[in-house]
Amino acid sequence: MAPIAADLRYIAADHLSTGGGVLEGAQVFSRADVSLGTLAGALVDPVHRNLCYLVVDHRSRLLRHRYLLPLDLTRFDPGRGALLVDADVTDLREVPMEQFAPFSDADLVTAIFSPRAA
Repeated sequence: MAPIAADLRYIAADHLSTGGGVLEGAQVFSRADVSLGTLAGALVDPVHRNLCYLVVDHRSRLLRHRYLLPLDLTRFDPGRGALLVDADVTDLREVPMEQFAPFSDADLVTAIFSPRAA
């Protein structure tokens, strides 16, 4: 996986939706139908108006891990209300989320007025 750009912004899952509704708490399953955790949010690039990564929250006992999944590996299954990813647990990359600022009103203005990427 390529290095993660520090200028990406975090959007919590309760602000993400599809035609089927809000994605907060959606389960994330691997190609082997193993639960990888729940959708916590996404990392976006406001300048280029791209959704870059999904953030998966995985809890085990007392530990909490946050993993990034490239968006191109993911599809939504409306019947299950879950995200299906073409990845396994070994493909996940844990990233400290404190390096990403939350998506702000200023980021929204940047995204609205940035020229659309070709």
